[in-house]
Amino acid sequence: MRCILSLLLSFTMLFSSPSPASSDAGEVSVSAPSAVLMEASTGQVIYEKEPDMSRHPASITKIMTMILIFDALQEGKISLDDTVTVSEYAASMGGSQVFLEAGETQTVDTMLKCISVASANDACVA
Repeated sequence: MRCILSLLLSFTMLFSSPSPASSDAGEVSVSAPSAVLMEASTGQVIYEKEPDMSRHPASITKIMTMILIFDALQEGKISLDDTVTVSEYAASMGGSQVFLEAGETQTVDTMLKCISVASANDACVA
């Protein structure tokens, strides 16, 4: 998880710049409409900007979703053969998708492939 935190911090710093109005060298301004940076082992929020704003899944969110899926697989909480039923909300996702329909069922294995290959918002939400 430390590598994920480093990746997110690097990603945040790549797309941020010091605030021109700030004299504090430690303050950053993130151009993204919302962001949350959290220390993985403690859950302590290090930085946040509009943390409660609802957003469609973006690529980094999809990667984090897949990490959570792989963690659950490793812990034996789920298996690749378990089925996922697509909700109406998941089926309504726009952007990149695999056009899942509400009520449709797919295996965790198939959903992982949809997320990783097609960057499917609908599979990620399901």
